[in-house]
Amino acid sequence: MTQETALAIAEAYRWQRRFGNARVAAAHCHIVANPAFPEVWEANHADEVTAETEAEIDAVLAAMEAHLSHTNWRIVHTDGFTPDAFLARLALDDFEEKFVIIQMALQGDVADRGGPIDLRPVVSDADWQALLQLVLADHAEGRRTGGMALPPEFTAEMVASYRAKSEAFHFHLAMRDGRPVAFGAYAIASNGVGMIDELFTLPSARREGVATGIIAEFTDRLRAQGCRIVFLGALTGETAKHLYAKLGFRPVGLARTWVKERA
Repeated sequence: MTQETALAIAEAYRWQRRFGNARVAAAHCHIVANPAFPEVWEANHADEVTAETEAEIDAVLAAMEAHLSHTNWRIVHTDGFTPDAFLARLALDDFEEKFVIIQMALQGDVADRGGPIDLRPVVSDADWQALLQLVLADHAEGRRTGGMALPPEFTAEMVASYRAKSEAFHFHLAMRDGRPVAFGAYAIASNGVGMIDELFTLPSARREGVATGIIAEFTDRLRAQGCRIVFLGALTGETAKHLYAKLGFRPVGLARTWVKERA
């Protein structure tokens, strides 16, 4: 994979986090803020950091304080283009590295189509309620959240933020015997890159090709709409990364989420 692909994926992630939220171009970074969802990390953070000197890094941290006073969280999303000096400062200042995501881009065609699935777009209030129940199950299991104990209010706020982005992010439920057993979303970023995101399958429906079927269907749709690059992300501790590799997705870079809660 080329550096051009890595940059395109990093830009797509930034677009994903910023969509539907206020964006502030600060010194040596961008600040994303949404007081309507103060607990949602993707809606309140700094990213695209270029700071390297001590003065530049201080300016980024000051911008976060100035624009994120509505939340107790100080979140920074970093990628392979973030200066090492800034990462070292985050570690020194007791930011915790909560999530490390492997950015994986598809080479060629998807190697497996999976099992038959009934994919339904999330549209109605009942659909969104069904999605909420699946996200609650996802968070309760803790595999994709690093084992963090997330209160139901946090989950509800996160799903509300999904709904606010639904103009661009196409959430779907995978149905089995009339009930939802999995969900996922896809989108085309502003730079034309296709992204597959937020994949989760109930434990009772795993190893039946559901996730593979979702990925294959989403890839078809993205490719049909002209996406030359199609990618997804896998947590480093998530076994799904091996499935993605078998399907033809190859690692491109690492994205990290750094977290600090104000006292």
